[in-house]
Amino acid sequence: MRIPGAGGVQDIRIYEVAFRDAWDLIFDCLNDIGIDVDERDEEHFVVHGHKKKKFFDVTLEDMGDGTVQLFFDQHKKYIEVYTWKPDYSDVDAFFKIYEQRLIEMKAFIRCTSCGHKVRANTKFCPECGTRINFNEDVIDNSDEKKSFFDTIFRSEDE
Repeated sequence: MRIPGAGGVQDIRIYEVAFRDAWDLIFDCLNDIGIDVDERDEEHFVVHGHKKKKFFDVTLEDMGDGTVQLFFDQHKKYIEVYTWKPDYSDVDAFFKIYEQRLIEMKAFIRCTSCGHKVRANTKFCPECGTRINFNEDVIDNSDEKKSFFDTIFRSEDE
């Protein structure tokens, strides 16, 4: 939910992800869009940062059901009554990167050499060092039991 306001914007989103992973990911994304972290409150899970004349507050809350609520507030030092050209580009960039990284975090494959679970975007297995080629090393599910639909409607020579 986006709430434009006096010279800034607030954006609140809910994600299904482990709390600690969500918290750590915030800092990577802030860094990637050039926001300097001024203060990091590990007790209340709040981050204060800035980029040029804009200030940012990011809060993460554990919803208790396997989801987290991320509250992103962009504002200026002083409240503006009216802004001719609102600029939400940093908020949009943050959420674009954050959501892309969440997708990447959830994409895992197994190493063909040792069977260790690795991220799909990993170049080498951290367990055995084998080079991972995502397009070639995607898990082969050919040994899985065929579904009822496949047994009845699909021929063996497909």
